[in-house]
Amino acid sequence: MIKRKFLSLLFCVAIALGACTAQQPEVELPGPRLGAHNPNRPSFTREISKIDFSGTPFTPWDIEAASASLKVQPRRPYTVMIYMIGSDLESDEGAATTDIAEMLEAGILPEGVNVLLLTGGANHWQNSVVPENECVVWQIEGENLTEIAGLGLLNMGNAGTLASFINFGMRNFPAERYGLILWDHAGGSIAGYGHDEKFDSSLSLLELNYAFERSDAKHTRFEFLGFDACLMASVEMAVVAAPYAKYMVASQDLEPGDGWDYAFLGALSQNPQFDGAAAGKLIVDSFIEFYGRKSKDALTLSVIDLAKAGEVMAAMDGLMTAAGYDLLREREPAFNAIAHRRSATKTFGTGSPRDNDCDMVDLADVAHRLSDLYPGEAEQLLQAIESAVVYNRHNSRDPLCGLTAYYIYAGRETSELTMGIYASLGMGRGYTKFLRSFAGALTGSPDAEEFPTKGRKTRSATQKRAHQSAHLTLWRPLDEEGDYYAQVGIRTLGTQNSMPENLWPSIGGELVCLYEVERSPGRALYAVPVLHNDRQANLMVLTSEAYPAGKILGTRQREGFVMQRGYDEIEPGDKIAFYYRIESFDPRQDVPAREWLLSTPKTLEESPRISWLALRENAGLHQRLMLTDLRGEEIVGDNTSFGPF
Repeated sequence: MIKRKFLSLLFCVAIALGACTAQQPEVELPGPRLGAHNPNRPSFTREISKIDFSGTPFTPWDIEAASASLKVQPRRPYTVMIYMIGSDLESDEGAATTDIAEMLEAGILPEGVNVLLLTGGANHWQNSVVPENECVVWQIEGENLTEIAGLGLLNMGNAGTLASFINFGMRNFPAERYGLILWDHAGGSIAGYGHDEKFDSSLSLLELNYAFERSDAKHTRFEFLGFDACLMASVEMAVVAAPYAKYMVASQDLEPGDGWDYAFLGALSQNPQFDGAAAGKLIVDSFIEFYGRKSKDALTLSVIDLAKAGEVMAAMDGLMTAAGYDLLREREPAFNAIAHRRSATKTFGTGSPRDNDCDMVDLADVAHRLSDLYPGEAEQLLQAIESAVVYNRHNSRDPLCGLTAYYIYAGRETSELTMGIYASLGMGRGYTKFLRSFAGALTGSPDAEEFPTKGRKTRSATQKRAHQSAHLTLWRPLDEEGDYYAQVGIRTLGTQNSMPENLWPSIGGELVCLYEVERSPGRALYAVPVLHNDRQANLMVLTSEAYPAGKILGTRQREGFVMQRGYDEIEPGDKIAFYYRIESFDPRQDVPAREWLLSTPKTLEESPRISWLALRENAGLHQRLMLTDLRGEEIVGDNTSFGPF
């Protein structure tokens, strides 16, 4: 999870830490993207008064009591507030402690920037100062970390805790501009942000919205809102944040475990005249340059002009309303055309089949893939994205636009839950209805709501192939009768593999399924479902030109829908077991969906690595062709076509 060495902190004295140098990534990175604003472009305004916050937990803390001993503070150019939910990022790996050390060595000039930090939400803090059973507000001035308010044990996954922190900062540390950074795990538009270990709690987009609405940000907008967390650069988050902040800084993809480089705070304190766009550029550049050309992590960070978020939502609404007309009128042909394009769309946060339901997609890729069917609507969306994303850098070999959206596909089994969450957010009506109709088509239970058809010409969507992918799979019989099998291998047909077809991957002598989650030229990322130290996770494997046989990056866990930032390292002494999908090829047998077998846990004597095995003819294993259709349903062929090894 954390690649830097742990930095032990003695916060009561000045800290001097060596500066971290970094080189530019080897992939050429896009620079500023400055799109011209079109005053005639349709816009979307979300009506806060119509959003139902009635079920949102809200427990504020006593701001007056916490402020009682504070001296009156002078008005400064900036006040930056950092809401740090430590979670297992801190309790397991010390990531929050390391980032606090970065803040202390950043060279912050107090006359330029007030920096306030709220800590909590971790079972253990890997330093001798931050308490485990109390939330504390700190002030960072130069190399000094000073406690200014002890709050008792609070749930940092509660909207009231966040709203109170915002109010405390704005009322006690007046400034010309304000910034808010939310630090922890996150999971995109459905999952939201954060995981408080003490209360097993997080903040959904609706709860974030309520925190902002009940805070002084309703009247004094943040200059920038930043997410040092995964998957939060979504149009949905941008629309929610637009009334409360001018710019948003966030990542489309999963962040590395080390997150942002907080050296930017020193640069900001030296340039306190920077607006949110310029401050965001500082954050993006320091983030990319910190990791450098040797990084094996996906790096992407963008700055979004929230005044343009409504234009993006309106354009997305127009495009998907057009798709929705065809989906409801032409049914199967239109679904095949749209689903075929969706299956190829750039997706973030993908996991193994055990937890592959994040469904965050690159918004420009959505537009490009639908542009042959809806050219005018797609171009409107691309123009709106270009206008909204003012700065974007990444090291992906695929083009990334800087904005995502939730677009259900792999997560069809949780569609009832996710569609309810999405509808509660009050996003574009046309896109929300499209998602419900598309989800209904995926699950075979089409939504009853229909798009109005008056004045709309039907498009003739070309029927695409019924199957989107084909795999060669490997199965081990679980009983003498051959009624049940465990899937112990999978290879995608039609893609370039670095290893010969007669070899199959294994870890610690056990055959494993490498489920492909990401592919770009010269690079592929795979997930292996495991139990790592008694916690369910995905073991992540990278293949590339540098690692043709595969390199184990570590394991990545999920808490509900919230994705882990970075990876947990797998070390000697760890316990690990592998999950294998169970299937019956006898029509008389019934196997529940998502039925998995867990292997016997093993204690590792050394760090694991990928090995490729040539199987003997008498190994008792069988190959089967598996086709996956556009609804994600799998059809496994008869093994007699391939026979045993």
